[in-house]
Amino acid sequence: MRSDEEIRDDILAEIDFEPRIESTEIGVTVKDGAVTLHGTVHSFLEELAAVKAAKRVKGVHAVVEKIDIKYPADTTISDADIAERIAHLCEWSTIFRKYDLKAEVKNGRVTLTGSVDWQYQRNDAQDQVAHMGGVTGVTNAITIWPKVSQLDVKKKISAAMHRSAALEAAKINVDVIDGKVTLKGQVKAWYERKLAKDAAWSAPGVVSVIDQIEIA
Repeated sequence: MRSDEEIRDDILAEIDFEPRIESTEIGVTVKDGAVTLHGTVHSFLEELAAVKAAKRVKGVHAVVEKIDIKYPADTTISDADIAERIAHLCEWSTIFRKYDLKAEVKNGRVTLTGSVDWQYQRNDAQDQVAHMGGVTGVTNAITIWPKVSQLDVKKKISAAMHRSAALEAAKINVDVIDGKVTLKGQVKAWYERKLAKDAAWSAPGVVSVIDQIEIA
């Protein structure tokens, strides 16, 4: 069992190691494996990177994000500016153009809507918007169209898990109903839990993943 102090120190080291994070004003508190991130960053992309960095550390069971985004005082980016940049994105981005994705901007927060075929496309669309200056958050309401049978989805997820050395011995059960995947079982660390979820999302036709995996 790792102590809260060890987990905190490792998270701070991971944040310092992450090249996408420029801010040095991120604080970390840990209690019984539950992590709270606080402080300020300069962009939404940095905020996302800090949360991902914390989740990579062994012994982390949950992450609460309380980070504020503060742009430089001389930087003024309006909702109209963000909307204009997304309009240009819709012209050159393959994902936005192919699937005719839509965006709504309010107080710096962008809501994305539309439908795509794969989860990675949904993630790519969010990442492209998250990189934009002035964006304070992204609500990803993009849906996924199911394209394969439920049995095929289950086989693909099980095969992906079997190929992963970290998950080969893990006891994880997979249930699929109408494209909704439920994962149950136990793993030894948070990153193994993430591997299982990523394997589930990698199958075409998956519209949601319910993670009921426990960390032993």
